[in-house]
Amino acid sequence: MTSRPPQRAKRPCLVGSCKDFASNKGYCDKHQDRIKKKDRERGTAHQRGYDARWEKDRTKFLDENPLCADHRKRGLVEAATVVDHIIPHKGDQVLFWDKNNWQPLCKSCHDRKTATEDKGGWSYQPPVTQKPVDCYVFKVGEMVQAATAYAIDTLSCGWTDSFEIKSIEDKKIEVHDADGFVHKLHHSHFKAVTA
Repeated sequence: MTSRPPQRAKRPCLVGSCKDFASNKGYCDKHQDRIKKKDRERGTAHQRGYDARWEKDRTKFLDENPLCADHRKRGLVEAATVVDHIIPHKGDQVLFWDKNNWQPLCKSCHDRKTATEDKGGWSYQPPVTQKPVDCYVFKVGEMVQAATAYAIDTLSCGWTDSFEIKSIEDKKIEVHDADGFVHKLHHSHFKAVTA
C-alpha cells in the first residue's frame, strides 16, 4: 500500500453566506466571477499609474535609497526592492508622484504593510472633491519629531530629536537640522511632540 501525503484542509468560500468550499483564490465555483470583478475594478498596472515613467523614477529612487526602511528602524540591513507609498494613494495622482510619500521596502515588509494597513486591497476610488481634515494641524513655532524612517535619514536625527517648525507651505513643513541645513518635508513625516 502506498502512502499519500495528507490532503490540505478545504477552506470555505470567502462569500460569508456561502456554504461551499473554495476551489480557486478563495472562492467556490459559483462565486468565481467575484475574482474577475475585483480585477476589473482594480484596473491594470498601467491604469493605476505604474508605467514607464514610474519604472524609471522607481529605479532611481531605489538606487538612492537601497535599504529597507522597516529593517533599518530595527537596526537590520535588508535590500529594498519595492517603493512603497507611505500614505496609500488610492488613485490620487498628486499623492502617487509625491516623492516625500515614498519609502524603500523589501518585498516581505511591503506585503506585510499592505496586508495590515491597506487591508490587502486596492480599488480605484475617484478623488474626493473635499480633502479630509488632517489629524495633525501643525503651526509655525511648534515642536515636532520625525515620524518616518525617511525623515530620520533626511534630517540625520534620532526618533526623539525635536525640531521647531520654521514655516508651513503646501503641507510641507520647514525645519532646520542640527547643522543648520533647511529641510522641507511633507507633514506626514512628522508627529507632534507630546509632553
